[in-house]
Amino acid sequence: MKKILSILLGLLLVATLVACTGDGVPNEEEPNTFTVTFNTFDGTAIDPVTVNEGALASVPLEPTKAGYLFLYWYLTDEAVEFDFDTPITANITLNALWEEEADPIVEPTVQEKIQEDFEAVAAQLYVRDGELSMLTRGPIHNSIITWSSSNKYVSTSGVVLPRVLGDTDLSAMVGARFRLEGVNVDYQLEVDLYDATDVVLEETRVVPFTNLTTEYEVANGELELLFEKDGTVPYVRVQDFFNLLSGFIDPSVDITFEQRELDLFIQYFYYDEEDDIEYDLNVTIDSVTDTLVAPDPGFYWAYVYSTATNFGRHINYDRENENAFYRTGIDVIYDLSKYNMDVVLYEGEIVLPYYIANQLFAGSSYYNVYYNYDGLYGIYSLPGEGDDAYETIRQSSKNTTSFGTDLSIHNFNFLAFAMDYFYGLQDLMEVDTYYDVLFQNKDGLLTRSAVRFETALSDLLVKSIDEPHTSYGYPGFYNRADYHGPSITSISGFGPRFRSWYMDGLVATDNAIGNKWGLVSGWNASNPNRPKFWFLDAAKASVVLSLDNFRTADIIENSIWDDETLLSILKTDSHVFPTITTGTKYFYYNESSQEQYIAEVLIKGLTASDRNAYNAALLDAGFVLSTTGLSYSKTVSDVTYYVATSFDVKFGTVVLSLNVQSAADASEPLFINDSQELIMSDSAVYMEFQFELILSESPEVKNVILDITWNTGGNVGALYRVVGFITSQPFAVSRINASTKSESTNYVYIDGVPTYDHLNWALLITPTSFSAANSLATIFQDNNLGPIIGITSGGGASSITPVLLPSGSAFTMSSNNMSAYRTGAGTEEDPYVYTPNELGISPTHPISMQNIYNESVLLGILEAYYPVN
Repeated sequence: MKKILSILLGLLLVATLVACTGDGVPNEEEPNTFTVTFNTFDGTAIDPVTVNEGALASVPLEPTKAGYLFLYWYLTDEAVEFDFDTPITANITLNALWEEEADPIVEPTVQEKIQEDFEAVAAQLYVRDGELSMLTRGPIHNSIITWSSSNKYVSTSGVVLPRVLGDTDLSAMVGARFRLEGVNVDYQLEVDLYDATDVVLEETRVVPFTNLTTEYEVANGELELLFEKDGTVPYVRVQDFFNLLSGFIDPSVDITFEQRELDLFIQYFYYDEEDDIEYDLNVTIDSVTDTLVAPDPGFYWAYVYSTATNFGRHINYDRENENAFYRTGIDVIYDLSKYNMDVVLYEGEIVLPYYIANQLFAGSSYYNVYYNYDGLYGIYSLPGEGDDAYETIRQSSKNTTSFGTDLSIHNFNFLAFAMDYFYGLQDLMEVDTYYDVLFQNKDGLLTRSAVRFETALSDLLVKSIDEPHTSYGYPGFYNRADYHGPSITSISGFGPRFRSWYMDGLVATDNAIGNKWGLVSGWNASNPNRPKFWFLDAAKASVVLSLDNFRTADIIENSIWDDETLLSILKTDSHVFPTITTGTKYFYYNESSQEQYIAEVLIKGLTASDRNAYNAALLDAGFVLSTTGLSYSKTVSDVTYYVATSFDVKFGTVVLSLNVQSAADASEPLFINDSQELIMSDSAVYMEFQFELILSESPEVKNVILDITWNTGGNVGALYRVVGFITSQPFAVSRINASTKSESTNYVYIDGVPTYDHLNWALLITPTSFSAANSLATIFQDNNLGPIIGITSGGGASSITPVLLPSGSAFTMSSNNMSAYRTGAGTEEDPYVYTPNELGISPTHPISMQNIYNESVLLGILEAYYPVN
């Protein structure tokens, strides 16, 4: 439009000029022209244009250039667009301004996103030997990643176990499934395998030690532990550990330590008074071969001091019995190298992994020194929930943290070591090494997650190992202090053997009890309608006596009042308590704890008047009745003495409960003070009182069936004492050591308990009869103590041993000490053959569960076996 207007104006101007020329002739002078050139910088060419001076250049077509967008023309400053309304008054060059054309935005496919996540994960997979970064989410697109590994060394937690000695595989493949937006893509990654390197100790830490058990008087102190750089696995000098254990180790034992150039030689002499033999016991701990060699395995227990509890009361051994037998086994060499663990030579001293030292030199004798990072604690067996010791060891600054990779690997190797050397059923289960079993559970056991490890350990024990003597204890200190470990809420959570024992034993026996005496809630063994004993006939000549456990209490027995025994329990030398001299037998129970000294005295042969007379004697001695009316107290020289009394008319017993406290902290204690509870706490005491009741009701009783149909076991000492009620003669007890393969038969005799061997005895068993109950069936069988009636017992050959793992996790398992039965005559033609009783003892007189408590069936067996003369 501007161009047309310009032409019209031009024509009008010419007309005016012609009109104004005086002579009428137009001016024909040519105007100046200028060239406008276009620089496209390699774009499509634009031809130059000629423009009259003062005229405007026409806007050319836009040029094009591959990969660029044309923006505008500029003269000299690319930031200023040329204005084509500008008159041209000189030759000019206009330049094209370009912008690089952006690639079109194309959304990647799901597969491409997954590939990006995979590449990011693969790039950071390897952290170090033993540790992979197995992310569960893709770092770019948040893919869900599921890992799998069929290789025994690589867990899906990212922990890689060093190769076991002898393996040569260089690498392993691990699978990773990436899932995003419903799409799955599987990848395989190659992981290098590696060998364990020698331990190099660089750091030390002094840790306080506190003894938490009354079984051994071990002084509180401290112990220096050693670690690798930034490591979490503790190590200890062997001699330091022995020095710590004085009091658990008999102080009278003279142990010598000879530190040689590359090994440590430890030696002591043990004198066996009964056999009049002195044994030279020693061990060599070698840092070159990583082994502990002891020619006699007795080295690891003969130095142990007696427990405060008198577990062996009334138990004696007939060493001269001509039928006693011992077959020497093989030497046991603890080879740490097979489990990628080291004997370390550190500054000229022999050092062991801490929990190896604990297991070998303490734990196998039931005393453990528990390490929870903040402290070391002496415990006996495995303290249970609610015990002060349990609550103490569970508190740690490591609560709710993860394992170090080194600890996870050490935990796994230690578990294999413990199972291979200390699990008594290894040969019976036909397992060459428990590494093979652990590898099947590696994804949970090789982990840095404390909770995940506890679940895997529980599953290993109750599903893979699957025998009732081996069970989960409690979680390690990396878990929450109030975490009690994985719970099993259904019988389906156990393995097939345990399920069978539970259903065919416990449940079936429980139902039989319910059918006999009426159903009640809870276990029918505690059915209030089920009597402790019951007669089979109207004449009361045959009786069934139920024994549902083998319990032992810490008891000293006497026929008279023994003030010295009482004061030794109460840790005092003050004779402040009145005496009772009219009882027929006195049972002194030591119920002391770390915090209080408590004695319970159960006295037979008394009346309510005797109790009243003792209460009066307390008042005469200066004791004062408390405002609660439950106890009497007296303070002498900053010590307060408490006494409570009770009388039981059923048993004709008085119980005196005595307590000694510092006067500054004194408070009225809670006593047991109950005859029934004290009697039930010890099987021998229970048997004694029950027999007195039986004979008071039927002095002419002839036959006794000892009913252990609901007895799942207990203390072996309690078992032996029960046998003392059945026979006054030495009885054979056969054993196998699963570690050394030694076999033996000893003869045990019991004194100090009433013996009723003039009666005819029988034993009643079911699959519930397990462990010590199973051993009683074995003793019955091997010593011909009478007929065994019922259904094959539940088995359980081994005593149990507690095991502490480096993570602090605890469990119990069948030990190398196995109960067995012996066949053969012991001659060259008919040698002794020893068979573990793990799978139970068959009855001589089998009956069905339906008839297990049938009076006529039981009476018929007794009459057939013991015919009346």
